[in-house]
Amino acid sequence: MPHALPLRRRTHSRTALTAIGIGAAVLVAGCQVVEGERPVETPSVSPEDVTAVPTPSDLDVTPVIDVSPGGPQETDPVWQGLAQAVESGTDAYVHAWIHTDQEVPEEGEATLTPDTPDSVSITVDDASAVTQGQPGFHLLDATVEVEQLGASAFSLTVVDAETRPDLLPQGPDDEARCTADDANERIQAASQVLADVIREDDAEQREQLRLQWGASPAVWWGIQRTASALASTDGDSAGDFLLEACAPYLEDEG
Repeated sequence: MPHALPLRRRTHSRTALTAIGIGAAVLVAGCQVVEGERPVETPSVSPEDVTAVPTPSDLDVTPVIDVSPGGPQETDPVWQGLAQAVESGTDAYVHAWIHTDQEVPEEGEATLTPDTPDSVSITVDDASAVTQGQPGFHLLDATVEVEQLGASAFSLTVVDAETRPDLLPQGPDDEARCTADDANERIQAASQVLADVIREDDAEQREQLRLQWGASPAVWWGIQRTASALASTDGDSAGDFLLEACAPYLEDEG
C-alpha cells in the first residue's frame, strides 16, 4: 500500500510544531489487502462547523466560485459553471482558483489552463483580474461576460472587478489547514469522502465539502485531485497533490 511521507511543519516564532505526515497518499501504511476486498481507511475526526453561504434572492449572475481540479468538464466545477452561464445567457461572477505553471502577464489579455490533461482554457481580457496565490495557483476574480469559443475554451470580458465576499466560502486558510494538529487525519478523511462522492455523483455532499474547504484553495485543490486519483484507481493511488498543496508550510525533516 502507498503511505504518507513524513514531513515537519515549519517552525514558527512562538511554537515549535511537531512532525506530521501529509504525503503522496492518504491510505494507512502497512495495511493488508485481501484479494477481492478493499478496506475503507477513513480516519475518525471530530465534527466541523460548516458555514452556509445563502444565495441572494436578487442575484442576477451565475456564481462560479470554486477551485478547478482540471480535467474534463464532468470533473471540473469551474468549467461547468462557465458553461451554465453561457446556457442561461447571464454574466458570471467568477472567483476561481486555477493551478497552472503558465506565465500570467500583468496587463492585457491572459489565458489560464489548468495543468491537468483535457482541461478547459479560460481567456480573460483584463489580466488585472488575475492574482497569484502560493506558487502555481492563480485566482480569477471578476464579474464577466462569458463566451464559449469551442468545446473547451471560453472568452471572458470583465464588467466588474469587485470581489463578492458575501458569496465566498468561510473557514480556515491554507496555512491553518496544513499546520493544524489533526491536519493529516482531517485532510485524509475529506479526500476519501470526496472519492466516494465522485463514485456516487453526489452533488449535495460535494457542495458541503466545497463550503467546508473552499477558503483554503490549495488544500481543496489537493483534496479534489487526490479524490479523483483514489476514485479512478479503486484506492490504489493518491498522488502527491496534498504534499504539493501544503509544501509552503512544511519542511523536510533533517
